[in-house]
Parts: sequence; structure tokens; C-alpha cells
Amino acid sequence: MVDSVLLRFLSKGLVDLGGDDTRLEKLQQVAKDLTAALGKTSSKAVAFSLVAFDPETPDDDPVVSEVVDVLKKHWATYANVIAGTPVLLVRAVLLDALAQAVAGDECLGVAFVGLARNILPHMEVAAEQEIWAEVVSEIEGRVDARTEREWATPSSITVSAPKIQASESSRLPLRLEPVDRDQLGEQYQAAAGPQTVDSQGRARATNGNPQALNNLPHWIAEFGPRMAEATADAIDAAVSESSVDQTQLTGTFEKLLTDVSAYVDETLKTVSAATAGLQRRTDLLWWKQALFSPSTRCSYRDLSPEAAASLMAFDLHQQIPAFSPASVTAFLFEAVHGLPAVDPSKTCSIHELVAMAREDDRLVALRENGADLVASPAGRGPLLSLIAHPEARASHAEEEEFRRLTGLRPETQLTLPDWAVWVFRELQAVRAAKQRTSGSRRRRKA
Repeated sequence: MVDSVLLRFLSKGLVDLGGDDTRLEKLQQVAKDLTAALGKTSSKAVAFSLVAFDPETPDDDPVVSEVVDVLKKHWATYANVIAGTPVLLVRAVLLDALAQAVAGDECLGVAFVGLARNILPHMEVAAEQEIWAEVVSEIEGRVDARTEREWATPSSITVSAPKIQASESSRLPLRLEPVDRDQLGEQYQAAAGPQTVDSQGRARATNGNPQALNNLPHWIAEFGPRMAEATADAIDAAVSESSVDQTQLTGTFEKLLTDVSAYVDETLKTVSAATAGLQRRTDLLWWKQALFSPSTRCSYRDLSPEAAASLMAFDLHQQIPAFSPASVTAFLFEAVHGLPAVDPSKTCSIHELVAMAREDDRLVALRENGADLVASPAGRGPLLSLIAHPEARASHAEEEEFRRLTGLRPETQLTLPDWAVWVFRELQAVRAAKQRTSGSRRRRKA
């Protein structure tokens, strides 16, 4: 597992601690402190990784100095055992710290893997090859698992049943008008016969049923319809005057609408999340076929091949999240490879490609975005820091300075599809590290 990186260096005989377990404990404490530093400022992961990758890192690199200071705190007498600046030991401790940090933060895994895929093929790490292969594979597996979840397109979508319940307060009070009993009584008397008596006992006509009770069949024929009509009139009158409490009705409907709205919103989010991967793939296919840059509003065919490759890397980076499957870099490679003006077999020195990216007028968006993501170079850093910061360009033009700041030989050759993939990986890496740092600050403020 990635939490035993130091032991791997020891078992390979790359780090010699003289068989003293207390020295190993001191190094483990150094790695723990560096892991904590990454937790506070995860953007350090970029420089930490680039130093860990390179056996030829200068002794005076700021990251090396930082690690040596932590080493002195836990192992003040290390110089009696290791002569000079222990760059190999520094790199081993950095890799151990990075592995521990990545285990708790997949965004750092994106940064580490992207940089590793770019840099390691150009580093002389033959003796450490097996360790690097294992560590990168383990971290990449964790990142890929997260990526597959975010880009997956399920064959079906399951939506939960609506949770809409009527509360006690949703029972609507109905206000009914009372029946006019006196009037209903008179109507019933009229239905019963032709005459009745008033409260004084005096006879009076009902103007109703003309049949006397002794003529029963005819009386019933009159009584039934008259009785039904009187009852129906009374009910109709009461209902027509009834009303519902409007205040209570409004509250009930508002609750119903809130519940339904929440359910629809949840359903739409479920569908959107389930189809996000498919939508991204569809958008990327459109972009590749159109060969149109959304950042510069021009066709890639109108640019030089070198600028087009750089801009395609930037535009792809802008269209997808930090977590993307490995196939995305292959997609970019093929998109650049397919540009009519690109000779896929032609190579350029990486020094020339960086100089082009610093100067081309069509790459302003790349440089401005890069300046927001990375600081001006001081020690080991990504190529993006050389591209994005014009205030320090003059010194970077020197090949020796280029080697010191990037770890790469200026004459390193890349095809344009490979250059596009390189720029894309760096953009993804530095953004992932910066996003993690911003997220940590927000959580601390909360």
C-alpha cells in the first residue's frame, strides 16, 4: 500500500539508515509533518511532486530546503550519518508524504498522477522504477474509481417515490350556513296536505298537496316529489352559502406546491447527475468536429500548428472537471493529430514550445488562466509557471535556468499531440491542487 513508501526505499537499498529503527521513526515523523503541511496548503503538492520525481533536483531548491528544515527538527544529527544535502532521502520522504496525503484527498491524486505521467518518462529513476510504478498505479487506481463514478452513464435511472404527506393542519375547515328551519317546516307541511294549523290552533291553507290523507295513493304521489323538492331546496341553499377558510386553503396549497417542487427538483438532479457523463462526451465530440475554439472564437485551422495544439489543450481543460478518465488525454492526442496542418511525426524542443506559448497572441487566455493557477517560478515548478508569468521571462530563456526550474533538458523533444497532452495534464493538475486549497479555506472559515 502507498503508506509504506519509506519502507520500499529501505528494502530496495536506496536509503541506508544503518539498521537503526529510531532513524526510520524520525523520517516517518518528517513525512507526517509534510503531510500536515499539504493538508493546510495543498497547492504545495505540485512542487513536492516535481522534486520527488527528479534525482537531479538542485540542493538549493526551496522544497529541498523546506524538507531539510523539518528533518533537522526531528533528526538534528542526520549530517553525521549522511554527508551533504540528502536529496534522495528528501525525495523519499516527499513521496511518502504525498502518498499519505493522496489517501485522504483524491484531488491531490489528480495533481500527482497528471504530473507523474508527464515528467517520469524523462527522469533517470531506473533504480526506483519499481517503486514509482507501484505508487503511481495505486494512486491512479483510486483516482480512476472516482472518475468512473462521475462520468458513468447508467442503463437506467432510479427515482425515489414522492414523500408528500398531509398534515393535520391541511384539513380544511368548511363553514356551512344553517338551514332555515321555519321555511323548511312550512314546505314539509305543504307537502303533507292542503291544510294545517298555526301556533294559535287556527286552520290555514298550505297551498300545497291537494290530496287528503284518506286518498292515500294520490296523497303519496303528491307527497314524495314535494318533500324531495323541499329538502333539495334547503340543501342547495345551505351549500351555496357555504365557504372555505381562504387563509387555511392558501397554506395547504403552498405546502403541497413546496413538496411537489422539492420532489421534481430532486428528480431532475438525479437525472442530470446520471446523464452528466453522456452530456460531456457529446459536447466533446461536437468540439472536436467543429474545430472551433470557445475561448478565442476562432477556428483552430486559422492558428499555427503549435498555437493550435496549446489552445486545444486549454479549451479541453476548460470544458471538463478536474476528474477525467485517462481516455480524455487520448481523445486530445487524436484531436490534435487530426488537424490538417499538424505533422504528427515532427518534433519540437520543449524549450521552443514554452517560448512559443509565452509569446503567441492567440494564447492570452491560456496565460491569464495559468497566472491564476500558479505562482511565478522560484524553484521547481510546472512549465505553466514559465508560460504564465511575463515578469520573469527573460531569465527563463537561459537553458540552464530552464533546466533548474523545470527538471527538463531544454532539448527534450515532443510532437505537437504530445505537447497538447502535456499542457492539458499540467492545467488539470494545478487546478485540482488549487481547488482543494480553496475548499479547505472555506471549511476553516465556516
